[in-house]
Amino acid sequence: MHQSSTQFLLQTPRISGEGEVMPRINDYKCNKCDLRLPRGWGYCLYVEDDNGKRVPCYHPVEGRFIKQVLGERASLEEVVRERAGFNSPCICLDCLHRFEADLGERGWSPYRLNLERDLPRRKKDKRQCPCCKSKNIKTELEMVGQPCPECEEGVIEEIWTGSVS
Repeated sequence: MHQSSTQFLLQTPRISGEGEVMPRINDYKCNKCDLRLPRGWGYCLYVEDDNGKRVPCYHPVEGRFIKQVLGERASLEEVVRERAGFNSPCICLDCLHRFEADLGERGWSPYRLNLERDLPRRKKDKRQCPCCKSKNIKTELEMVGQPCPECEEGVIEEIWTGSVS
């Protein structure tokens, strides 16, 4: 019997096992100065509560967070599709403000194939700094290999911590 992606999403995932691929946890930092971006894999699944606040759904228990926020409605696929997305850590290259934004990108999840198929690829946020309104922003992953916006001498590196989630 085919299981819907939302039903699959709401199950408690296995944390480890043969053949499973888990995301690497990386540090993102300048190789010259002390600029550090958030540790992780570049994205975080979230679900919106009834007031529109984005509640992070941390791996490996994303389904539990979704159930806590949406309650009984969590079984309705269209509700999950409309109220879930991926936040990316971002940095403004003009004022160096750091923030999270849903720019319509896909993140890693043990349910990735289901989420990619079922979550619309839509931007919920403008590609704009909420502090200075500049459009000169980049996601953490877009910064890898780019000049450091703080010291302008180093390069942002993605360094595997040796851990997986």
